[in-house]
Amino acid sequence: MTALLLVSALAAEEFSLEDQKRYLSALENIMQKIDRARLAEMGKELFVRKCAFCHGKDGKGRGGFAADLTRRISKERAKLNIQKGARNFVESFPGGMPPMVPDDERAEVLADFVAKGLPAGHAGEVLYEKAHCARCHGKDGTGIRYRAPNIRHFDLPTVAAILRNGKFGIIGRMPAYPALAPYQVTMLAEYIMSLENPNGNER
Repeated sequence: MTALLLVSALAAEEFSLEDQKRYLSALENIMQKIDRARLAEMGKELFVRKCAFCHGKDGKGRGGFAADLTRRISKERAKLNIQKGARNFVESFPGGMPPMVPDDERAEVLADFVAKGLPAGHAGEVLYEKAHCARCHGKDGTGIRYRAPNIRHFDLPTVAAILRNGKFGIIGRMPAYPALAPYQVTMLAEYIMSLENPNGNER
């Protein structure tokens, strides 16, 4: 039954929120049933075939040709989203993100705070509160499901949204990959998470 729901959801042009919930639940079930180290290993093979041409075999983006996947978000991309808003993942996060901080100097500080992983004591910490970022992304930046993505680390919902929707970035548009099977999405997500977290530490 789950497989049938996934096939019908993937075939649809747009996912409803209920489709999103079923899809993400199925991805999480796959991730729980397979050893995560094995998933990452399989994900690496798929990454080399599907993603390395743009992102490089090390995931660092080939010197700016594509996004550096060893960190969640660049300062430049964070600043663009903060000033202009973002509607990259409207199926997974239907509200999108409105422009939040038009002031260039304040946006620069906040973008630096986000790109560095929300470090305590940073000048952007106060701006993060004042600009109400936590209402959607959570106080720790790990996102609120179906409201806003994790801006601190790559996680399964964020990678799934990027693969299904594609993504606008500083350097251009990444295409969507709606034909990837759910198990392939979980493999890629696990591998991409391991690029950012090579020692396997809990986040």
